Formats: sequence, C-alpha cells, structure tokens
Amino acid sequence: MEQEQSSVEKFEKFTWKVENFSRLKTDEVYSEPFVIGGYPWKLCLLPKDGDEDDCLALYLEVVKTSNMSKGWSRDVKFKLLVVNQFDTNRTITEDFGDCVFNASGPCRGFGDFMKLDELNDPKKGFIVGDACIVGAEVYVCKSTNEKQLNQSANFNASLTFGSQTSHMEEEVPRQNQRFQVPILKTFSAVSTLVCIEPTKHNNAEMFSPSNEELMDFSSVGQIEEIYSDDPSLVERPSKRSRNFADFAFAAWGRVHYFLKTRKVKNMNEQACKDLQVLWDELEKFKFDLTWLEPQVQSALGMKSYVEKTLQLEKLKETVVALELETERQKAKLVAAEVNIDIEKDLLKAKGFEERDLDSELGCGSWRP
Repeated sequence: MEQEQSSVEKFEKFTWKVENFSRLKTDEVYSEPFVIGGYPWKLCLLPKDGDEDDCLALYLEVVKTSNMSKGWSRDVKFKLLVVNQFDTNRTITEDFGDCVFNASGPCRGFGDFMKLDELNDPKKGFIVGDACIVGAEVYVCKSTNEKQLNQSANFNASLTFGSQTSHMEEEVPRQNQRFQVPILKTFSAVSTLVCIEPTKHNNAEMFSPSNEELMDFSSVGQIEEIYSDDPSLVERPSKRSRNFADFAFAAWGRVHYFLKTRKVKNMNEQACKDLQVLWDELEKFKFDLTWLEPQVQSALGMKSYVEKTLQLEKLKETVVALELETERQKAKLVAAEVNIDIEKDLLKAKGFEERDLDSELGCGSWRP
C-alpha cells in the first residue's frame, strides 16, 4: 500500500514553546504528538547535551501507531528550527533534506543543532523568560504500508511545561540548506486500516446501465424458446419475442452493471437487498446462469464480512487514538513533574515545610 502526496511541496509547520527550560531535568523531552501530512510525529529535545559536547540536540520522530504494517516507511523532507524571539530573521534553521523514516530509522535530526552557550546567552534571544521555542517544517512526499490518520484523530498538540504551547501552520516554502547524517533508533510496526463506506444506492431501480455496458445475450440461446410468465407475450408471439428480448437484456444488464460497479466495501445490508432483487428478476427468464451464480452468491455473502471488517477497523481506530493519547499523557507527565519542582521551590522560599499527602495537618517534617 503506497500513498503518493501532491507533486507540489506543501510544508506544514509545527512550533513548540517550552517554558521553564532551565528546570528540565530529564535527558530527553518530547512534545505531544502532532499530525502533519496525515501522519503523527513528535519532537525530541535534548536540553542538556546532545551527541556533541555542549550542544543542543533536536530530532523529528515518528509516533508509533497501529496504522503501520510490516515494511512501513515515510519519504519526507523536513527542517528543524530554534526561534530567535528577539528577531525571527535570526532564527536558526537546519534543513535535513530528503530522507526516509522506517522501522530501523524512526528518528532523524541533529545531535549538534547549536551550541548551548549560544542558546543560553540571554543577549542572543533564543531563551526569553526561561522559554525556548523549537519547531519543525515537514512535507511528506510518500508513505508505504501505513494508513493515514482518521480525521477525528487529527488533533494539534497543546503541551504545557508551565504554560508550554504548540502551534501548527501550513504551506511553508522550502529552503535548501545543508544535509545531515541521520541518527537511527529502533521502532516496531503493526497492522493497517481499511475504510468502509456504505452503498449510495437504496433502490434496485437505480442500477441503470448504459447500452455499452450491456453484454451481447445471443450466446445464451434462443430467447423466443424460453418460457415467459407474462400472458400478454404468450398471446402475441411477435410482440412477445421483441419485448421478451428487451426485458431479458435489461435484467441481465442490471446484474452485470451492479457487479461491475460495486466494491466489496459497498456490500452492506441495503446493497445485498438490491442485488437480490436484480438476481430474482433475472432468474425469471430461465436462462442457464450457472456461470454467473457463483459471482452473485459471493457478492451476497459479503455483508457479514464487511460488517466484521468495519467492527475491526473501528477497534483499530480506537487503539490508534489511545496510542496517541498515551503519548500526550507521557509529555504531560514530564510537565507535571517540572511544575511540582517549581511548587516545592516556592514553598521552600516562603518557609513552608514539605508535607506528605497522607500526613495529619498538625504534624509533618521537612525533607530537603
């Protein structure tokens, strides 16, 4: 399963404001998942030391979901950036160029994005009020063996470290900058999704094929010799011959048109009723339909399969939503831990003692 994007490069931009930057204690900090090109991503920030000493590291990483199947990949062009809050013209942007994200390489970026001395210099404008703004501009060229997210799951991240926020923009023009060697991590892949759509036809009379879509019926046999239940055709042989042929052609043509234009995913309850009506009409002409009957019966038997497949896909969509929500909660957990440290420092500065939540209000001890 391969999905090509538009030939016009339309970059989408995601920005992530990380407040209380100096208080981040973990080696890696992740944004909440965000959706670009129909696929979920997250930013990974190493605020202390990257792969190079005294450097900030910044990466774009794939978010694992059950929409992936074995051999999944995304062909992508992207850039990463650290915003200069004094002058956006001085924003540092690094272009990774063309690359492929897959199970063996789900994370790409720069281990030496910029020097920490430059980042932390209050005169430079990259950290203002202990807040740093980083971002990504992404264009997904092509994806393989991965279903795009359902629109209901396409949410934009809103992360808070203190009051940390995220922002999405579209159609960012591409710039050519230097290419960096990718950094690889491990990633696993799982199954894919299928979209199920109901039939749009609610009446058997709506299946009206054109003349070109009707097959030559002469190979079936002499139509005049076939029994007809219509008394008016028995009384007038010449008229019976002409009308009988017209009716036969029309009945067969409707069945043929139905089988030619319907897809498996269309075979819901109403579609099966429509086909059964058409088939019953055709059988009245007493033709030898043993060559066609297996195809019709197979189509009529698709209802149960489609229903079960639809149930499966709904479950998969639920799983994907839970997977994305798990990523969001992980990011919020880090934010909560930072906020707790801030509150502890405030209490300490005011002379309050730290208290165990299960302790009595009348007693407690300070634990530095």
